[in-house]
Amino acid sequence: MRPLLPLLLVLLLGGCSQLQTREPTMPTDPRPVLQLESWSLEGRIGIRHDGEINSANLSWKQQPAAYQIALTGPLGQGGLRIEGRDNSVSLQQSGSDEIHRATTPEALMQQLLGWHLPLSHARYWVRGVPDPSLHWQALMNEQGFSQAGWKVEYDRYTRAGTLVLPEKIRLTRPDLRITLVVNHWTTDLQP
Repeated sequence: MRPLLPLLLVLLLGGCSQLQTREPTMPTDPRPVLQLESWSLEGRIGIRHDGEINSANLSWKQQPAAYQIALTGPLGQGGLRIEGRDNSVSLQQSGSDEIHRATTPEALMQQLLGWHLPLSHARYWVRGVPDPSLHWQALMNEQGFSQAGWKVEYDRYTRAGTLVLPEKIRLTRPDLRITLVVNHWTTDLQP
């Protein structure tokens, strides 16, 4: 019986190595992700613009007709809050009573910050799919696509309920690079 014990251990350990969990990869069918209209994410965002590098914590809650985005600095310092609906968006910086308004988030952020996160498209991009209302092109040999002048790349995916969603996303254009790392997805929000 003793000679069989080492053989049994080798077989068990070999079997365990084959049970390793595989990391989720880019979904091949985007329909379930496109059907997801109410979701939230918590994560970190890094922004490189004009040689400056900034980072913030990001909280984004998306409903079919509205969204709320909060950006806060390290240890919750500073930041801004963006709230939007169709044809209306507001931005308020921490420590200020002034509320800035515009018809699109891109116009408002460009006016106030000198750069913008393409929020109108990014609500799709963060879920791992192109905006279905615009032309897009797959990237060669990479997981991602280009759309609206942006290169959208996915480095990692994670499971969120029954869906596979991006965990690390890079958005780049010649003058701006945005990296988003999602720490937590919530996909069962009620509208």
